[in-house]
Amino acid sequence: MNYLSLFRNIDKKIAEVGIIGANGGFGYSFLAQVPLMKDSLSLKVICDLDAQKSIELLKGLGYDPSRFLLCSTPEQVERCRMLEDCIIILEDGMLLSQCGMDVLVEATGVPEVSARVAEDCLMHGIHVCMVSKEADCVAGPYLYALAVKNHLVYAIAAGDQPANLVEFLSWVDTLGLEVIAAGKSSEYDFVYNLDDGRFSYQGTIEVLPELAEHWQLQGMETLSHRSRILKNFPQFAVPDYCEMNVVSNATGLIPSCDELHYPICRVEELGDIYIPIEDGGVLRKTGVVDVFNNLRRPDEASFAGGVFVIVRCHNEKVWDLLHAKGHVVSKNGKYACMYLPYHFMGVEAPISVVNAFRLALSTYAECSQVSVMTARAARDLRKGELLALNGHHRIIEGLEVSLVAKHELPLDVAPFYLLAEKRLIKDVAKGELLTMEVLDLKGSDLYRMYTSGQCHANNAFPGGVK
Repeated sequence: MNYLSLFRNIDKKIAEVGIIGANGGFGYSFLAQVPLMKDSLSLKVICDLDAQKSIELLKGLGYDPSRFLLCSTPEQVERCRMLEDCIIILEDGMLLSQCGMDVLVEATGVPEVSARVAEDCLMHGIHVCMVSKEADCVAGPYLYALAVKNHLVYAIAAGDQPANLVEFLSWVDTLGLEVIAAGKSSEYDFVYNLDDGRFSYQGTIEVLPELAEHWQLQGMETLSHRSRILKNFPQFAVPDYCEMNVVSNATGLIPSCDELHYPICRVEELGDIYIPIEDGGVLRKTGVVDVFNNLRRPDEASFAGGVFVIVRCHNEKVWDLLHAKGHVVSKNGKYACMYLPYHFMGVEAPISVVNAFRLALSTYAECSQVSVMTARAARDLRKGELLALNGHHRIIEGLEVSLVAKHELPLDVAPFYLLAEKRLIKDVAKGELLTMEVLDLKGSDLYRMYTSGQCHANNAFPGGVK
């Protein structure tokens, strides 16, 4: 597909875009990209809790300070929205829907806020490109249905793994290939130097000569050895489960297993790992999502948190030809791995904005609650405790996460990110699954949207992966 051709014969009107959660990495990379797309995008509004920080960020990116207008009331917004070439700066997200923009990029990562702001914009004629996967995996089915009802676009933003993988899967499905598994690499690589036995992960270095004995994949037992040797290093991350939840809801693919497999492996091994057990792999079922930890040498390029799809080889001669050209094909010749080793965050996200505004296109073909990210108590939890959302990786201390197909769960299970910033109204014993009845849900818009979205849980996926 040629993007220049795609946009050539349509309305060339420039999309006025707003962003909330502007001071994070995704927001920064998006705001740095907007000035490069003057024929397509114009920044209309920026919202963050610290307006002064937003102003300094925009100045640092070269935006003209004479365009900045700080607004804190509906009256101020009303006066400013009609001015040409201004940038409205807000701290209150509930004023966004009054700013006269065309598309909102939502990037707060705070589930209740994300969902509430997205809903408000969709109720006021504004397309939404959702970056906050924490909200989407809970409220996505509701927000998607609301957008369809209002003839708007609700999309997960390009540049993050969920959107990239959903779009990749739509390409694979259009080609008629059978999807065995799909997923992504976890955020940080496992880097091993075979010459001196030094293993490094995020600046931490350990000498592990025994890992060299398991560098070559000798069956699935190799994965167990690698995991054991690297037991002191993180082998799973909460955001990965969230991202695969989004992909599952968008495509109908289900989790490979509740904990996901998380093999520590090299890219060239993916085609031998994510295949059925009877063919020598790890999968007990196909049509699944999963995550791997990328193992590489220091002189090899990173997978960069990219995405992959495992397909069945439909024609031996075709895939022998492709294997000879360097593509990853399983040793038994029955499966192949296709992959995109990148996610460029806000650099890519403007494509979603332009698609929404000019073409009314979403990354979604359908959105249903196919899977649920669940939580079990890792310790005894007491009535009155606040389940606080912490850190860059948006974790909740004291909880263990899984990703489970919804039909396998009790109806009252509480999605992980619905728990965020809620208080417990009952004790929860270690090992128990957290359900709705243990949470104070009074006034929770996210809870309302989750329950409303359940009517979409059994939808088919027309035009999508089945």
